[in-house]
Amino acid sequence: MTDPAFIIAFVLVFIFSIYLGFTVGTYAGERAATSREYWVYNLIAFVACIVATAVLTLIPLLCSAPLGFLAGCFTGLKMGFGESSGPWKKFDRFFNVNKGHRARAARGSGEATRRARHKGKAAPDMISVAQESDAGQGASQGSGHAARKGTRKKR
Repeated sequence: MTDPAFIIAFVLVFIFSIYLGFTVGTYAGERAATSREYWVYNLIAFVACIVATAVLTLIPLLCSAPLGFLAGCFTGLKMGFGESSGPWKKFDRFFNVNKGHRARAARGSGEATRRARHKGKAAPDMISVAQESDAGQGASQGSGHAARKGTRKKR
């Protein structure tokens, strides 16, 4: 087990299992619409890791695969879910990362967005900036072109 070829293959299997876990986790995270579903997918990944570890302990080269898969799956689930939840909130706040995920969690708009994405619809607008009528539009609005210099109405 101290052979350099074994160590290199062991590390390569570990890295590949992280990638594979991230891919599976991202797919599952995009399917989760609620925080409850997100945590159920985390639990499923954890149990799968325990079962795979029990099975693969007989093959020394593959011992790192379940742990890499679990690490990749947890990260992929979080990225696919698109919102900070549970201990990830503290982690994101401490390292000041994933500001979009934290903002979505604070607004509470993540679940509606995920449900719409899951059904293939557009995400709901939280604020509308579209104007209903053409009344009061300036020279540049409505035509799609920039206003000429000096055409702005003065007060």
